[in-house]
Amino acid sequence: MIQLNIIFVLFLLTLLARYLVFDAFEPAMFAAAFLFPAASIVIFFISKRLADRERAYQPKSKDDWSFYHIQKSLMVEKPLFKGQNLRGYVKRYFPQRWQYVLGDSFGLNWYLSFEVLIDQDLYDVRWYRKKWISQQDQWRIYKNGIQIGEAHTFITLKNAAKLKEAIEYRLHDVSYISSASSVMSAITLTRETAVLGGLKRSHIISGVQEINVEDNNPDYLVALIIHSFYFKN
Repeated sequence: MIQLNIIFVLFLLTLLARYLVFDAFEPAMFAAAFLFPAASIVIFFISKRLADRERAYQPKSKDDWSFYHIQKSLMVEKPLFKGQNLRGYVKRYFPQRWQYVLGDSFGLNWYLSFEVLIDQDLYDVRWYRKKWISQQDQWRIYKNGIQIGEAHTFITLKNAAKLKEAIEYRLHDVSYISSASSVMSAITLTRETAVLGGLKRSHIISGVQEINVEDNNPDYLVALIIHSFYFKN
């Protein structure tokens, strides 16, 4: 949405410069420029309707954790269920408005942060970057205001060649890795060789994200959600 409005402003500035330099004005081009904000308004209402569908989601599964993610333009709470019981929510956010503008305009994952509420525990996953020229993104992970760990992407030439996605986590001084072999594949969370959980779409074109984790561990849930939002959406 923001990207279309930026294009609209740039288009008007171009027409103004053309008029000032060449004394040329074309009403048809001026009128066409307003198609961009009109399209932005249409996208907003479509996103709002999709956000309403996210909030109204009712799971069919009786066992797995799940949430419905079908749009990312509006930063709204997406209900998080265990079976058919509402247990919390998932919400993307950007700490500063200009960061949201940048991310929405260029489709970047920079500044991408999350809130995950599970029962009475609030997890805050805050994006940061140690080196601005680094290709890795990092997060500090807080639980109820206390830092419990960190995470960072593991992007290498080898992984890129294999289309492999990976994020490394350090939670309560224990290391984990989430990985997936491609954009459409399921995500697996492991500690050394032990599989601790997984996240997948209910089917290939669905926005329903189904999660199963060992012992219903909320830390594992948060790790899989980070991977899903960063690589899959």
